Amino acid sequence: MAVSWVFATGGPALARTLATAKVVWLVAMLGLTALWLAARFLRWQYLLRRADVRVPIRASVSSYLAGLAGTATPAYVGEVIRPVLLRRSFGAPLAVTIPVLVLERILDVVALAAILAAFSGSGLARAAGLAVIAVATALWLLARAFGRERSGRSRSAELARPAVLGTALALSLVAWTAAGLLLLFAARALGYALDPETSLALFSQATLGGAVTLMPAGIGATGSVAILGLQDLGVTLTTAVSTVSLMRLGSAGVGLSLGAAALLRELRIDRSADLDAAKHFDEISEAYGAQFSDHIWNHLLNRKMGMVSDAVGPPESTMGLDLGCGLGQQSLHRRNAGYAVVGVDPAHGLLRHARAAGVPVAAADGAGLPFRDGAFDYAYTVGVLHHIPGWDAQRAVCAEVRRVLRPGGRFLVHETNPRNPLFRFYMGYVFPLLKRIDEGIEWWIPTERLGELAGFEIVETHYFTFIPDFLPAFLLRPFHALERRLERGRFRRWSVHYMAVLEAVPDPLTTDDANVRALAVPPAEASGATSR
Repeated sequence: MAVSWVFATGGPALARTLATAKVVWLVAMLGLTALWLAARFLRWQYLLRRADVRVPIRASVSSYLAGLAGTATPAYVGEVIRPVLLRRSFGAPLAVTIPVLVLERILDVVALAAILAAFSGSGLARAAGLAVIAVATALWLLARAFGRERSGRSRSAELARPAVLGTALALSLVAWTAAGLLLLFAARALGYALDPETSLALFSQATLGGAVTLMPAGIGATGSVAILGLQDLGVTLTTAVSTVSLMRLGSAGVGLSLGAAALLRELRIDRSADLDAAKHFDEISEAYGAQFSDHIWNHLLNRKMGMVSDAVGPPESTMGLDLGCGLGQQSLHRRNAGYAVVGVDPAHGLLRHARAAGVPVAAADGAGLPFRDGAFDYAYTVGVLHHIPGWDAQRAVCAEVRRVLRPGGRFLVHETNPRNPLFRFYMGYVFPLLKRIDEGIEWWIPTERLGELAGFEIVETHYFTFIPDFLPAFLLRPFHALERRLERGRFRRWSVHYMAVLEAVPDPLTTDDANVRALAVPPAEASGATSR
């Protein structure tokens, strides 16, 4: 069918028309295509998370793009390559990921039907769009009732929640609105005007028409519907075919090209280390220090370590534990201020840097610390706990910290504040794409959750920093002044970070503090015994 349209325009005439396309509009079309794909990927990742499937976001992007190659199959069944890749690399169950894929296709149909109903001048087309929405709503109500009856708070029940579906549908509307404007941009590229309403109506009608045929990428049908629609508006056959050809190249053409390249890459890559935090940090150990700009890193380092000092008091006769010390910069800052501190981290690549800087370190997992009971006066951890998968595992690490703290010792937890939805979106979806420290599978800890930890009581919580990590150096000082004001005001709970001060509650069976202190590791012994 598509070839027939090319022959109908005479071939060379079509090529001459396409050659007149204005470059600026072609570039704009690529921008729309990027928005279309980005919104659809965000929807995919969001639904995976709601279904409790945690996949590193870079790997998820790659597998998502690889799935685009599957649109070249009848009824798009080849897109199942996405769930298959996630199962192969991360063990994601097909029983969860395939329903997410099916839900995506349903949302696509609903979004296109809504656009058609909103912008079509045809009463019949509007009625068809509204009918699709009504049927989808009825099916959702049935699925929600069935899911609640069968599984309570199961993964399927979570996906059926109105808030989840509403967010996913909003992303679908953004995606298909961007794609629908491709027809308008293609017309402008060829030198004639097409209003946005007509572009959206024609595109949605053509895409739904192509989907009904179940042809690979809607080939033939999608283009034909759009071409006939443009001709009804008085556009010549050659111009109509040229416009639709540009539109299809900008959508299906780009998608299939990206999909083929990503699929070849996915079939060759080994992702065995993607879910192992220690291996992940070993892999990036040489590039770890470059993840933040120096002015941002120093600003955060000084603030966080200053807060630690305020919470634990002067350095005399205190021994501290840096849980997840990384490169050792925080430990070194503490030691330069006169504090005795030992660093521990499971990533050997990072510990090499810490040891070279003169920090006494131990290679160990937080759930099995190589220290005696009550060995430390205080412990702190900075941006570490959210890398531990799940609250149960996080709680086990905190229990181990409690074991090595003396009664009354303090545990200072620095974490990203998940209360602010903007920061949560940035840290969950954007930051892992820009930087390699986080992977988009982190387990953020609300401050209220720390109150559940056995053996600790929360003494105080400090909410601090509003400065994003991408702020230029010349703006740091004025933004820091604004930041201080926000930290003192009613918006402080929406900050980027918090520090919770937890105090180790004395064990009622061991109240003799002198006996516990006798078990503590002296600073000199800790420095020698744990460095390796």
